[in-house]
Amino acid sequence: MKNRNHCLAGLPARRNSGREGLTLIEVMLVLVILMTLATVGMLAVNRTMKQANIRKANVDLSEFARLLDQYELEFGFFPSTDEGLNALCECPPSAPDNWYQIAKWNSPPLDPWKNQYMYQHPGSQGSDSFDLWSNGPDRISGTDDDIWYKR
Repeated sequence: MKNRNHCLAGLPARRNSGREGLTLIEVMLVLVILMTLATVGMLAVNRTMKQANIRKANVDLSEFARLLDQYELEFGFFPSTDEGLNALCECPPSAPDNWYQIAKWNSPPLDPWKNQYMYQHPGSQGSDSFDLWSNGPDRISGTDDDIWYKR
């Protein structure tokens, strides 16, 4: 029998023919796939958060409007623009003797972007109305992303 090593002379010796690890290309491919999935996930989360913030602002505006209507029923007028939404929880200067705190909070909550909700009386529909809105994500009044309470 001949020695097999004689036929393989000059060729590098192979230690193990089985795979023991991943190549650099395979590791990079896995990282690219994971980063793509993470990016798609973050975009979905951001879109969902934006929609949730807009919904929360609409719910808050509806609650403010309900409390303002209750204020007007109890006292016969809406708070002035200067008194604002604080009149629902703090006794304003124009309050009648029978004033009581209508809101359940000690100060009006902020919108989802950490800004005050805006209030104006009389409103754009006349002296018997009020305007109520959030400046929205850009925090600037009068832009397209403002969120208005609509009756």
